[in-house]
Amino acid sequence: MNADNPKPNLHSTNPDEVAQGLRELGKTGKLTDLPGVLSFSKHANPVVKIAAVAAASDLIRGNLITHFHELEPKMRQKLGVIMETLDPPVIDDIVKDLYCEDNDRRVRAIQILGLLKKNPKIREILANLIQDRNEKIRATAVNLLGRVVGPEDQDLVLSLLNDKDKRVRANTVEALEAVGNRRLTAVLLRFRKDPVNRIRGNVLKALYNLGFTDIEADLMAMLTSNDNFMRASALWVVSKTKFPSRKVEDQAGFFVLSDNEMVYSNARAALTALASPRAKGYLRYLDKGTITGRQA
Repeated sequence: MNADNPKPNLHSTNPDEVAQGLRELGKTGKLTDLPGVLSFSKHANPVVKIAAVAAASDLIRGNLITHFHELEPKMRQKLGVIMETLDPPVIDDIVKDLYCEDNDRRVRAIQILGLLKKNPKIREILANLIQDRNEKIRATAVNLLGRVVGPEDQDLVLSLLNDKDKRVRANTVEALEAVGNRRLTAVLLRFRKDPVNRIRGNVLKALYNLGFTDIEADLMAMLTSNDNFMRASALWVVSKTKFPSRKVEDQAGFFVLSDNEMVYSNARAALTALASPRAKGYLRYLDKGTITGRQA
C-alpha cells in the first residue's frame, strides 16, 4: 500500500489486492473509514467479504482501544453493536489485548468487553480476570461483571468479597447489588461491620436496596464513630437511600455543624435527600447552602 495513497487497492479489479487493502485499512484506518470498509462486507467475492468483516472489526477495536474515553458513550455502544453484528472472532482478538504488558491497554480491552454483552465467552473471560494480579484489572473486571452477570453467576462475584484489595471488595458489593437477587442479603450481612468505610457503606446501601431495611443500628454505629470517614460514608448511604429514621436524621442535622468538610457536605446532602420538615429545618436554621454528597 502506497503511503501517499492509503487506499488504492480498494478500487482494484483484483480481489486479492482489494482484500489486502482492506486488511491494511483495518490496522491503520480511522472511524471515518468504517462505512467504506463495511460496504465491502456484502461483496460477491468471499475473499473480499471475509477481509472486509475482519478489517471492520480490527478498525473498531483499534480505535476503541486508542480513543475509548474520547468517544461518546452512544458511539461506543453503536460500535459494540456493529462488532456483534459482524460476529468475527473479535473476542479472540480482544483477549490478546487483555494479556498484553500495557496495563492501560488491558483496562480498555475490558471496557470493550462491556460493549459485547451478548457474547457467551465474556463471563468466562471475566471470571479469569478477577483473579488477575493487577488490582486495577481485578477492580475493572468485577465492576463490569456486575453489569453482565445473571443470578446464576453469583459465585464468580462472591469469591471476591474476601479479596485482599479493598477497591475490589467495594466494587464486588456494588456488583452484587446490581445482580438484584434478594437471597444475597444473607451473604452481605456478614460484611456490614467491615472496617473499611467504603465497603461498609456499599454493603448497607446494597442491603437496603435489596429489601433488607433493618440497617438503623448499623448506620448509627457508623455515625457515632470517631472516624470521620465512617461518618461521611454513613451519611452518603442516607443520601442514596433516603433512609427514614428520626435518630439518623437528627445525627445528620448535628453534623451540619461539623468542622470536617466531608462530613459536613455529606450531612447536607443527606438532609436534602430526606427532604422532611425536620430535615429542612436543620438546613434552614443551621445552614442554607446545598451540596452533593459522596463517599470518603
